[in-house]
Amino acid sequence: MSEHIPQIVLTGGPCGGKTTALAYLNEKLSDLGYRVFIVPEAATMLITGGVNDIADIIENKPEKHYGFQKELVKTQGRLRERFLSLARIFPDEKCVILLDRAEMDAMAYMGRESFARLMKEVDQSVEEIRDSYDAVVHMVTAADGAEEAYSHENNPARYETPEKAVENDRKVQNAWVGHPKLKIIDNSTDFENKLKRTNQVIMHVLGLPVPLEIERKYLLASPPDLQDEAFANAQIIDLQQMYLLTPDVQETRLRKRSQAGKSTFYRTQKFSITSTTRSETENVITEEEYLNLQSLRDPSRRILNKKRCCFVFENQYFELDMIPGSPPLYLLEIELTEENDKLTLPPFLNIEREVTGEKEYSNSYLALFPE
Repeated sequence: MSEHIPQIVLTGGPCGGKTTALAYLNEKLSDLGYRVFIVPEAATMLITGGVNDIADIIENKPEKHYGFQKELVKTQGRLRERFLSLARIFPDEKCVILLDRAEMDAMAYMGRESFARLMKEVDQSVEEIRDSYDAVVHMVTAADGAEEAYSHENNPARYETPEKAVENDRKVQNAWVGHPKLKIIDNSTDFENKLKRTNQVIMHVLGLPVPLEIERKYLLASPPDLQDEAFANAQIIDLQQMYLLTPDVQETRLRKRSQAGKSTFYRTQKFSITSTTRSETENVITEEEYLNLQSLRDPSRRILNKKRCCFVFENQYFELDMIPGSPPLYLLEIELTEENDKLTLPPFLNIEREVTGEKEYSNSYLALFPE
């Protein structure tokens, strides 16, 4: 496998703390021996560079707004390419790329249909762009939960009222729904701890010092109503996973993640630490690597196929797995930053009970039985 340079997006609503967080993360990661590359926010560059009437353009000039978003997406892509090339100059160093927003943010301001059209015009797909990043960290706007801190002062490109900031924050969250590593950092703590929680997520993605997966899982008593308004911005992903014979680790899994005809491939290794906490290392691999590794498949376990519904509720990112069988299973999961994180379960789901830590509901156990 070629040396992989992690690319992590920091996004969020206006005045969420991204600028401060990038400086904070730069210092923390540099202290750990990383060379940190920070891709600047393209929107601020373009707005302050000559489009400071962007609010009026968004509201009243749809053709100009579409053209602006197209140039923005192209600028973001070009910046990303150049910073990735720059990082490859240092193959003997640990490198990480942090991006101040990325292409999917444009969907929040122009809608899914227009964004999909734009992607076709730049010869990209929505799913490929979204899932091409290692992780996405969404810092919730201060206007939602820390209203006294909401301000325009530190960003000349910011124009939103607090109400509009909250609305745009939700749209940005929904734009990234479907990404396998979307983390939402709310304002339930003071700002210092918000930065620490953001850093903890980045540490987890990079595997520093130990990449812990803190997961809660719930069994549904009945199928979800995917036509419910609560799922209006949900994304449905097709998952296929299999387990390998690798005696040196507790569990090694291959996963194919597909949507709209586009697939991404992963290899994941896990070790249990407590009933709710596991050490996890996950890498994106090529399709060729995925096919080659299948020669190590554990013949005692079936290939597990399921559909995953990804959605946001109360600034929390949930994944609802729908597993065919007799009877079918419906399992709701959420990955936490800390074991004592605040958790609000969706009231529109008929949750029977929590099954966290029960092996009968683990994917590896379910793969032991035929559909």
